[in-house]
Amino acid sequence: MVETTTERKSFMDHLMGFVYAISGPLTKFGQFPFVRAVVNGMAGSIGITMIGSLALVLFLLCSDGGLTETALLPFLRPYAGQIVLIQSLSMGIMALYIVVAMGSEYADIKGFSKTTGAVGALFAFILLNFNAVSVTDDGVAALPINNWGSGGIITAMVASAIAINIISFCYKRNIKITLPDSVPPAIGDSFSAVIPYAFVAIVCWSIRTMLDFDIASWVTTILMPILGAADNLGMYTLQQFLSALLWSVGLHGDNITGAVMGSITAAWDLENVEALLAGTVVRDLPHVWTSNLCRLGQWVSTCWPLLILMWKDSKRLPQFKALATIAFPPAIFCIIEPIMFGLPIMLNPYLVIPFILSHTLAAVFTYLATATGIVGKLCVSLPWATPSPILGFVGGGGSIGGLLWPFVMCAMGLVIFYPFWNAFVADELKKAEAREAEAREAEVVDEATA
Repeated sequence: MVETTTERKSFMDHLMGFVYAISGPLTKFGQFPFVRAVVNGMAGSIGITMIGSLALVLFLLCSDGGLTETALLPFLRPYAGQIVLIQSLSMGIMALYIVVAMGSEYADIKGFSKTTGAVGALFAFILLNFNAVSVTDDGVAALPINNWGSGGIITAMVASAIAINIISFCYKRNIKITLPDSVPPAIGDSFSAVIPYAFVAIVCWSIRTMLDFDIASWVTTILMPILGAADNLGMYTLQQFLSALLWSVGLHGDNITGAVMGSITAAWDLENVEALLAGTVVRDLPHVWTSNLCRLGQWVSTCWPLLILMWKDSKRLPQFKALATIAFPPAIFCIIEPIMFGLPIMLNPYLVIPFILSHTLAAVFTYLATATGIVGKLCVSLPWATPSPILGFVGGGGSIGGLLWPFVMCAMGLVIFYPFWNAFVADELKKAEAREAEAREAEVVDEATA
């Protein structure tokens, strides 16, 4: 008689099975050429966003009613209008920079000139935005740029998709003007793009002018209310939970889930800025979920507590002291790879559960704190690596709650991690004792055979 045994799977086995089941499709989604172009294009515009954000910070400091009732830098008050112009010409027309970056990145992925792609995408973007030239009261011809800010990001994505795929289609089928090899490459590329650009013009002109279909207006009236429903506690918590789940098996959860939500939260960032400049107080800004919201609780509730715990047990396990010393400076700026892969956290049966739990609870509490006004809604876009207390204070329009909140989340994470950490340390001490015992036995054997 043959005995059969059924091995019972543990909770961790089921959890990891679920992670692997969803990580594959999400990773594949993040590798789609257009998705990669969108992510890289958004990243390529970060520099402009940073400049605009700094200008906005300076404007808030030198204008009455900015961060405080009276300007903190009164000597710059007369120049507040000129300073905020930098913000208007950077973040205020961010879609323009994004479409150039997306077109360039998408063209590179498709295998042709980045310049051709950038120019073609920009051409498509402008054609999709206008069906006539406006005339001001003074009789001056002008193009309104209302949809070049947050409302134009979806149009930028559509323009990039149309232009780059048309150009790629034409190039692959040799539908282009070919000049002799003796012609300089820059000139040759320009002429080879004439026919593809013509098709781009026909398609985009037909959409905007002949069909009178305004993508930006359609997004505003139809899609944005649907997408706007995503700015709620449930969706934000789900996104953070999935991100932590992916990180726990060594996948970059922020990048994978960010490929889905990045363009939406970027639009929400700009809408908060536009509302702030229109006179809306920070508490009443339209969006709680912004691109940097997770930085107020995400990593400070996981990696900061682990730094403290490593220092606590560094005498018993000296390797923790070395790792904490190396990981401390990056962790201040929410650069967490040394801790994630150094302990490691990923696939660690002792640490992965508190990691996911603290990550998820931080999302719940941070969203609620921001929605209720304990933490200021983020309205100043700062670099992602800005230390969390500074991000919460400056990004939240001078929010004291935003300054203190990361420390609250760190304390919460410390409570969650503590029992799991003690079990992890006990296991590491047993391993260290076993290694020492093996070493002593090896010494005895060597002495006996000498």
